[in-house]
Amino acid sequence: MITAEQINSSVTVKAILAFCWAYYVAIHNIRAVEAKEVKKAIACYDHHNGCFVYVCACCKKYTLQSLGCNARICSGCGKRYADAWAMQLSRRMFKVPHRHIVLSIASELWPYLRKDRTLWKTYMDSAIDTLNDYLPKAMHHKKLTVGAIVILHPFGKDMKFQPHLHLIITEGCFDEKKNWIARDYFYAEGLAKCWKYHICKNLSAAGVPFEVTNWCYKNKRFYVWVHKDGKITHPKLIARYLGRYVRHPAIANSRIDWFDKTTLRVGFHYENHNKIRQNIIMSTDEFITALIQHIPEPQFKMIRYYGAYARHTRKSYNMYLQSSIEQKTLLMYGVKKPEKILFCPYCSGTLDFVIVLKKPPPENIKSQEELVDWISANSLSLRER
Repeated sequence: MITAEQINSSVTVKAILAFCWAYYVAIHNIRAVEAKEVKKAIACYDHHNGCFVYVCACCKKYTLQSLGCNARICSGCGKRYADAWAMQLSRRMFKVPHRHIVLSIASELWPYLRKDRTLWKTYMDSAIDTLNDYLPKAMHHKKLTVGAIVILHPFGKDMKFQPHLHLIITEGCFDEKKNWIARDYFYAEGLAKCWKYHICKNLSAAGVPFEVTNWCYKNKRFYVWVHKDGKITHPKLIARYLGRYVRHPAIANSRIDWFDKTTLRVGFHYENHNKIRQNIIMSTDEFITALIQHIPEPQFKMIRYYGAYARHTRKSYNMYLQSSIEQKTLLMYGVKKPEKILFCPYCSGTLDFVIVLKKPPPENIKSQEELVDWISANSLSLRER
């Protein structure tokens, strides 16, 4: 039974899910991937997760960092993933100018993508079809290759299903001899017409009724954002543009204003395009439905690389890369080495990564000696290092 409590003004997504999930599951049909991701988010940072072990180069004391759940609806883990991805991507991009572009479709088509998630890949593939058609014509060259990174963002600020694409593309193309040809101007109207043609054609071929796509093509304007503020002159600036768009949930904890456990309502806010605050109140049922509807199917890639950035062609453009694209991984457990904690909490010295353990330490550990004993018992003998 749900007990009555006062409104909580410092609530989190995890707290709402932990309180309401059992009731929600009892009255809704949910996808297996939704159940899995919510379970991970609720368990984040509890005793189901492991930890990274660091040692200070100065005072030699050990520090632990809990492993997150990496759930797609977890605010904390989503942000860390986005930040790490953005930094990694900046080292893999070509040393040429890039452009941030946003593509969307008519709202009449949104329900089809929400119902049939196999259309998500068609949606993303249509972006490179558009670029491959538009850019050679705009640049008056028969055969050109663009580098494109496409990110599917399935929701708007109000948590509604509003699928749109964020593109990072090279501001120009490579010719048949891998020579770079710059293009610093994109005609938005021409790109929009080309985008409308390819997305309507591809969605129709993938199963969306032709009468719907044909009506949208003739009567609706498809949104294309090509703005001077989207120009990226240095790959390291990629974090400014895309870090917030990748692998974060539909709402951050900072936007949740209150949660009333008595009436089962949630209040949150967002800023519209005019920077005006909009306050929203939802039942917890509506809130959870809005939250989990954006979880993709297992193994679906929300980030895809096309053209010169595609996996099978990227090596042909090594001369344009920022650095090696090879990524070193930890042999133990196959876990990628995490971003280093900046400073030792004891002396502010530099921390060195030691090992990743599959379980966290017991809560009764009180001293460094006990911590070292526990680490040694669960890994290689650190006393011999």
